[in-house]
Amino acid sequence: MSNQIRKNSDESEAPSRGSLFRRGSLLRSISGSGSGANNFTNLSIYAFGFSGVWTGVGAGILPFKVLEALDAGRIEIFGYALDKNGALGLLSLVGLGVAAIAQLGAGALSDRDARLGRRLPFIILGGFGLAVVTMLFGLATSFVMLATAIVAMQMFGNFGQGPANALIIDHVPASKRGQAAGVLNLWRLLGAGALTVIVLQFMARYDAEDSPEWLWYSIGLMVVVLIISTIWTVRSTKPSTGLFFPAIRRSSQWYKKPADKTRAPKAPISHGYLAFLVALAFAIAAMSSMQIYALFFLQDVVGLENPADGADLLVVVIVVSAGLTVLPAGYLSDRIGRSNLFALAGATGVISSLLLILVDTIDQVMVIGVIVGITVGLFMTLTWAVANDLVSRTAAARELGYTSIAVFAGAAAARLAGIGIDELNELNEKNDEQEYLGYKAILVSVAIAYALSALILSRLTKNPQMIESAGEIDSGEPDSAPD
Repeated sequence: MSNQIRKNSDESEAPSRGSLFRRGSLLRSISGSGSGANNFTNLSIYAFGFSGVWTGVGAGILPFKVLEALDAGRIEIFGYALDKNGALGLLSLVGLGVAAIAQLGAGALSDRDARLGRRLPFIILGGFGLAVVTMLFGLATSFVMLATAIVAMQMFGNFGQGPANALIIDHVPASKRGQAAGVLNLWRLLGAGALTVIVLQFMARYDAEDSPEWLWYSIGLMVVVLIISTIWTVRSTKPSTGLFFPAIRRSSQWYKKPADKTRAPKAPISHGYLAFLVALAFAIAAMSSMQIYALFFLQDVVGLENPADGADLLVVVIVVSAGLTVLPAGYLSDRIGRSNLFALAGATGVISSLLLILVDTIDQVMVIGVIVGITVGLFMTLTWAVANDLVSRTAAARELGYTSIAVFAGAAAARLAGIGIDELNELNEKNDEQEYLGYKAILVSVAIAYALSALILSRLTKNPQMIESAGEIDSGEPDSAPD
C-alpha cells in the first residue's frame, strides 16, 4: 500500500478512534499503547468458534454422514449416480452458494446501520442460529436432509460472518491491518485445528448403530465453543449504551443522524479488486481441495485403515505450522510489503502439492504437511490484509462480502473436482491399476492454482496505483464511533 493511502486512511479514522479507545483496554491497546497480538484478540476470537464449526463439520463429520447416506440408498443428480467424493463435494458446494449471498447481503445491511455496534446484532444472531442448526444437522440421515442442514448452517453462519468481516476496518488503523489479519487468522486456525482434532478423535470411535453418542459429543463441543467465542467478541466490542445489541433508542450521545442528502451511487469494483478476487478464487480452490479430500486420500492412497486418526495428526501438523506462520507474515507484510511474501507462498504451495504425488506412507505426508501449513498461513494472512487494503471504510462489509463470491467460485471448482477424482480412480480400477490417477490430477491442479494466485497477487501488490485506485473509494465520512 502506498504511503499516501496509509495517511489518508489513518486520518479518516482518527475521529472515531478517540471515542472508541476510551471504552476498554482492548480498544486502547489498538491505539498503540499495548503489545501486538493481544490488541486484536477480542476482535478476532469469534473466528475461533465459527471456523471450528465449519472445519469440524466439513472435515470431521460430513464424510461419515455422506457414507451413511450412500448406505441408505443411491445418490443421483439429474440421473447421474454420485460416489463419496462427488456427493461430499456437491453438498459443500450447495451450501457455499447460499453463503455467498448471505454474507454479501448481511454485510451490506450492517454498513447501512448508523448506530454504534451496528455489526453486533448480525454476529450474535448468526452465531446462535448456527449453533441451533448444527444440532439439527446431527439428526440428518438422508442426502436431502444433509443438503437442507448444510444450507441452513451456511445461511445463519454467514449472516454473522459478513458484518464481522468489517471489524478490522472499523477498529484498526491501516498501518496495522496486516498484523490484525495475522491475529484473526491465528484464531481461525486455532479454532479449526483444535476442534477438528477433537472431533476426529471422537468420530474415530463413532458408529451409527453401536456408538452414536460420539457424534453428539462432537456437536455439543462445537456448539458450546461457538456460543462462548461469539459472546466474547460481541461483549468486548459492544458500545457503552446497550447490552449485546446497540440500544434501540437514538440517544444523541452516540447516534449520528445521517445527513439529509441524496445517497451517493455505489462505486464500481475497481480493476485491482477484480484481479484480487480472481487470485483469491485460485487460492481457495487450492486450499479447499487439499482439505476436502484429505480423509479419502489417506484411506485410498496411503492405505490407512482408520483415516480419521491419520487426518487428526495431519491437522495438528498443518495448524501448528500455519499458526507459527500467520503472525510473522502479518508483521512482515506491514513492514516490507506483501509482494515477496506472495512469491514465497506460491513456491511453497507448488512444492508441497507436487511432493504429495509421490507419497505412500503417513510419515511422508506429515513432513510435507509442514510445508502445506506454511503455505496456508501465508495465503490466509496476506490475502485478508490485501482485501482490507482494497475496500473503502464506509462500505467495508459489503465490499469484503465480494470475497465470499470468490470463495464460492474457488470452492466450487474444488468440490466439482470430486466427480473427476472418482471417475479417474474408477478408470484405474477397471484397468486393475492402483495409481489413483484422480488424486494425482487434483494435486497437479492445486499446484497450478497456487502458482497463478501468487503471480497475480504479487504483481498486484507491486503496483501501488492499483491498490490506490481501489482503496481510496469511499462513499462518505466514517461513523463518529463504530461498534
